[in-house]
Amino acid sequence: MTDIATPTRERDLADIRRQVESEQARLTHELAQLSGVATNGAGREAPFHEHPTEHAGEMEEQERLQAIRENLQQMYEQCDDALGRLERGEYGLCRGCGQEIAIERLRALPYATRCVPCKEAKRD
Repeated sequence: MTDIATPTRERDLADIRRQVESEQARLTHELAQLSGVATNGAGREAPFHEHPTEHAGEMEEQERLQAIRENLQQMYEQCDDALGRLERGEYGLCRGCGQEIAIERLRALPYATRCVPCKEAKRD
């Protein structure tokens, strides 16, 4: 295994940490904005004289917003995991083979947990 603490790699990891922290802050902001989106009556029981199809648009919008929330939350958790690995000194090591993940891959996908060969081979 290569020494992960070279000065160049340390600078790269510091840059990636700032990138991940910035992304996490953006996700926090987006999640907060979505939490403030009015439900426009979704979840309320329809009056007896209304047909359920009259609320189909509202239901579809709520489902769309929920899917977005879940995606943003998953991305936030990936950032949180990456920051934790940075703190523990485990960041940049492949969970499949234990080798260093190429810095180019980490720059492009800062929460990557596998090197390209392991990802392609789907090794755990």
